[in-house]
Amino acid sequence: MKNEVIVGSRKSLLAMCQSKLVIAALQERFPNITFKIKEIVTQGDRNLKDSLQKMGGKGVFVKEIEAQLQTGEIDFAVHSLKDVMPVLPDDLMIGAIPKRESPFDCLISPRKFSSLTDLPEGARIGTNSLRRQGQLLHLRPDVQVIPIRGNVDTRIKKIETEHLDGVILAESGLDRLQVPLDGLYRLSLKDDILPATGQGALAIECRKTDADTLALLSTIDDATTQLNVRVERDFLRALGGSCNYPIGAFAETTGSQVTFKGLVASPDGHHLFNKIVQGAPEDNLGQQAAETLISEGALKLIESTLK
Repeated sequence: MKNEVIVGSRKSLLAMCQSKLVIAALQERFPNITFKIKEIVTQGDRNLKDSLQKMGGKGVFVKEIEAQLQTGEIDFAVHSLKDVMPVLPDDLMIGAIPKRESPFDCLISPRKFSSLTDLPEGARIGTNSLRRQGQLLHLRPDVQVIPIRGNVDTRIKKIETEHLDGVILAESGLDRLQVPLDGLYRLSLKDDILPATGQGALAIECRKTDADTLALLSTIDDATTQLNVRVERDFLRALGGSCNYPIGAFAETTGSQVTFKGLVASPDGHHLFNKIVQGAPEDNLGQQAAETLISEGALKLIESTLK
């Protein structure tokens, strides 16, 4: 077993927080190993002007990190799973997925709302996600979606600087960072907006041939989270999608049953395909749901967003 492990991480507050949470869990189990973080700047961090869609999707947050894994400069990397492309480089793998935090989105606003129906006519809502945008406009076509990018705290500050009625954020990021919301309100969108594939889960990526690192990571892997996100990623992969497509996916296990909800929305909210399937873990539910939506025309909808 190695005495020192180098962990690759983006420099953002959330990325560093997530890396430190993983290291703390491993340090508890392996007190004699020294863990060091190597900060890596990705294309997505350098370019804060262009949309993720224009840059090629959320893979822009992991490519440089994967390159350093492949050259052996780092031993593993901690990502938000929703940023990880559905197909990895041949020599890399997800070595562990710890227990998932909340997978859902929430609305942060300067006024208290009990539901999205309470938003004022023509409300200005900030998000850079086509998935969030399509589902929000499907429910509230009068809303103005204002594109925003940046770290969690940066996006929250834009409520004031961009005169927004609210911003949509992932609950997991807020919870992990313990972001203070002084003077602001938080509304769960659990029943309104289907989350991104793997949202709320961390993916710890490593080399397939690194047996020592794989043995370390296996101690913090969560089997139920692994199962659920595998179904979600199967759905995304079957649609030929990437993390920046207007695709929602959520799997939940109760006893021996898995319930999966999959969705494809047009960015303008005019069209929405969704499917709910239930079955056993071995029933390829993500693939099943994707095939149904493809037969209904969901692929044409996805392709239209790329033009």
